[in-house]
Amino acid sequence: MLDLLRRKAQSPYLQATVLIIIVVFIFWGVGGKNKGALNAVATVNGKSITLQEFDQAYQRTVDNFRNQFGGSLPKGFIESFNLKKQVVHDLIQKMLLQQGGNNMGIFVSTDEIQGAIKEMGVFQSNGVFDTTRYQDVLKSSRLTPTKFEEGLKSDLLLTKIGSALAQFARVTPFELDDRYQFDNNEIRLEYVVFDPADYTGKVPVNDELLKQYFEKNNEKYMTQPQIKLKYLSFPLKEEMDSITIPAEEIKHYYDTHQEEFGQLEKRRASHILLKTAGKDKQARRVEMEKILEKARAGEDFSALARQYSEDGSAPQGGELGFFSRGEMVKPFEDAVFALKKGDVSDIVETPFGFHIIKLDDIQPAEIKPLQSVKNDIEIKLKKQQAVNKAFEKANEAYEKIIFAGSLMKYADSFKVVLSQTDFFTQSAPPASLANNSSVIETAFSLKKGELSSLIESPEGYTILFVEDRKESVIPPLAEVKKQVEKDYVAAEAQNLCRKDAEETLLALRDGKAGDFSSAVHEKGLKIRISDYLSRMRRTTNDLPPDVVAAGLTLGPGAPYPEKVIAAGNAFYVCRFKDKKEFADNNVGAKKSFENRLKMEKQQELMDAWIDYLTKTGKITINEKYLN
Repeated sequence: MLDLLRRKAQSPYLQATVLIIIVVFIFWGVGGKNKGALNAVATVNGKSITLQEFDQAYQRTVDNFRNQFGGSLPKGFIESFNLKKQVVHDLIQKMLLQQGGNNMGIFVSTDEIQGAIKEMGVFQSNGVFDTTRYQDVLKSSRLTPTKFEEGLKSDLLLTKIGSALAQFARVTPFELDDRYQFDNNEIRLEYVVFDPADYTGKVPVNDELLKQYFEKNNEKYMTQPQIKLKYLSFPLKEEMDSITIPAEEIKHYYDTHQEEFGQLEKRRASHILLKTAGKDKQARRVEMEKILEKARAGEDFSALARQYSEDGSAPQGGELGFFSRGEMVKPFEDAVFALKKGDVSDIVETPFGFHIIKLDDIQPAEIKPLQSVKNDIEIKLKKQQAVNKAFEKANEAYEKIIFAGSLMKYADSFKVVLSQTDFFTQSAPPASLANNSSVIETAFSLKKGELSSLIESPEGYTILFVEDRKESVIPPLAEVKKQVEKDYVAAEAQNLCRKDAEETLLALRDGKAGDFSSAVHEKGLKIRISDYLSRMRRTTNDLPPDVVAAGLTLGPGAPYPEKVIAAGNAFYVCRFKDKKEFADNNVGAKKSFENRLKMEKQQELMDAWIDYLTKTGKITINEKYLN
């Protein structure tokens, strides 16, 4: 996360992205003031990073990764990436930057905080700050305005620090010309591909070799766990088939949920805003009345908005775009939807100040007729009722199962026929459960003899009993010999292929193999020639990125790489073929390159400053919280 801050703090697009960065930091929970908690995970120059701050940041990090992996993290992920130490490292660096910025005399004012909040898209409705939305967003994120604004102040400070440091980055004309030429000069490679498939016939195979391979790699062949179930299902479809929805109920749903069946009426408006917070409201109203006179006298509304409006939409002539009812604060919405196209409103007061509004366009509602959506509504209403009925039946059955003492006793007492399966693996469930991933996942989390709770899924509700379970085991070699042999041959073929490629490259580098063409032809392989490549244009259809990266380090004085390049399942030996000097001096392209080079320097400067703060600061970490 701190790396993200560094990059954005140096970007030429800083002003457009800074508020996004701020929101990310706030919702990571790493902003806010330290109250001197007793339990400190770390201290930075005497200031503590509290356990609460660390826990919040760590949980946000884990949740973020979990979402990226579709809801569950791979086994051992947290440990292998040492996430706790990474989070502490980021928190320490952030605190170092804040302290360094204060020492540089960089501060954030109350006006800056208020301005940043009002400009955040997450708190706006169609470009206008919405107080209700602001409060709702904070509430849903379990933040108070005070806590949020403390964190925002912290992150605005970081942004200002990044901007201040970026001013010291300079690119000289000589440096620009040198790097521009270096990065755009083009080279071609000649190369050969060593494919393991060509070596499979050279791999000796016997029982002893297979046995040795199996003993070293037997965990690869462990069987999957298997379970055998008895279960009760309460499918929604059965309930839906018994439900009838009256026509008037369908009509009522249609009338009250119009937004689901098309586009409601939208209106496009422009406005002029004079803020009243902390100002003389009467004086502001007088100012607005004068502006309104000009608008109604025929002066260009867009020009008036650019000249007088104190809203972020002023540079666009007050343009707010299309919006429907419910997207603006009520007084503003009521005024807009009372206007005719081209009309200018009277003065409208909202929590933001005084507005005058011009209605620019009307987009009529486009709602599908009831007849075309009737079946969809009926299915939806049936499903809503079916969920409740299925739950009631499942819950009643579950209570009786608990009272009876087991699923089987319940079935015997109430003459209920249980569904059952043979043994199956999680990757190959029976057809009756194949589309019910939540049921399968729960089933394999249970032990033999365990009863599940009610399992909800899109299909309905299920109660499971694990009748039997077979755990993973390493099978005898005889059972998996065919697969073991296949894997052994593939692994050995790859080793032979790699060895041949490495020996060929070594002989070429030492001059013992003669020229590249002769050495390759002796192997019966084909020489290929790449497209022209440069550091600015690395993509090519015929070579993997790792080969391109290695090839760009080559030249007439060092035509061969130091080692074979492995890419995919093959091995590449390449050689520098020729070079083409870059002659194009496109002004626009060169300017873009200069900006990129300047960003690199800004990054180096930020990294160097953080390194200095780290080395000169007094930092302690309480390791007990990281284990």
